[in-house]
Amino acid sequence: MWVIFEGLDKAGKTTLEWEFLKATNFKHVVIDRGPVGYMTFDKILGRETKLGNQEFIHQARKIMKSGDFMVVYCTVEKEAAEERLTLHGETCPYDYTKAQKLYRNNVRRYYKPEKTLELDTTNKSIDECVELIVEKLKEVQQGEL
Repeated sequence: MWVIFEGLDKAGKTTLEWEFLKATNFKHVVIDRGPVGYMTFDKILGRETKLGNQEFIHQARKIMKSGDFMVVYCTVEKEAAEERLTLHGETCPYDYTKAQKLYRNNVRRYYKPEKTLELDTTNKSIDECVELIVEKLKEVQQGEL
């Protein structure tokens, strides 16, 4: 099973990826940002091209057709993201609220809802998040039988 973690900076993707892999004994292929993420960031950062978008859309459709995937779309409230950025000595080079809206719209447009977990990490522990991801994974795998 391929598990794609999507989301803006400091939404918890990397932390959750590692904890998910440990919880599932490294049985899945995990990707940090899929084609939807790259397409979204190209738009946010002003580097999108028609050819690039076509390629990302093609890749997303290819993933949809494979069926052997799940998406974890990590979100976080802007204030929490700013705190996390500050904690790491970083700043956000884009409008977080606007970017979150665009990202959410793209995730909903290009990924099947039954294979997508939208996970707000703002007030959840890592363990709570991993538990939700594993539950969704079981649901997605049962749907494939």
